[in-house]
Amino acid sequence: MSAALEKLKELLGEPACWGWVRPRLWEAAEEHLGRSLPADYKAFLDLYGPGAFDGFLWMDRPVDGTADELERLWPRSGGKHDLHLTDPGRDPFPFRHRPVDLIEWGGEEGGAVYYFLPEEPDPADWRVVVETEDGEWHEAPGPVTEFLLALTEGTHPPSFLGRYRPGPGIRYHQTLIT
Repeated sequence: MSAALEKLKELLGEPACWGWVRPRLWEAAEEHLGRSLPADYKAFLDLYGPGAFDGFLWMDRPVDGTADELERLWPRSGGKHDLHLTDPGRDPFPFRHRPVDLIEWGGEEGGAVYYFLPEEPDPADWRVVVETEDGEWHEAPGPVTEFLLALTEGTHPPSFLGRYRPGPGIRYHQTLIT
């Protein structure tokens, strides 16, 4: 377990009911995507499961590994993500990769979307990219658990968070799977 994930676990507490690892689900997801996902991202979601930080930043993961579920999480063919990222009415994507190469990993109720920027060969080195609900793009250091830790500690909240100010006392609320 990474140091950032250990600290997140300290701050967030033990998960209420998740805490299960299903490598075959991640293998199916990575096969669907055609690339590996960051180990710290998978470890966080294996520990805490799908949910949201105080209803602000939600995260999801495969729970059954079906083709339909994987396509819903990471569409490959003209899905909502591709259409959103290539919409000519949106601000152009300012970073080095083409926007359709981004991998979505979370979002906000207000419309901001969180992505991995998979430029580095090692997924542990991927940065975080956020498109706000206003169509502005922001890049932040990764890995994702360090990004989440910075949000949870509230020491350096990113400017793109707007009026939401996470910090001490933030909680991760699991989505119950029925």
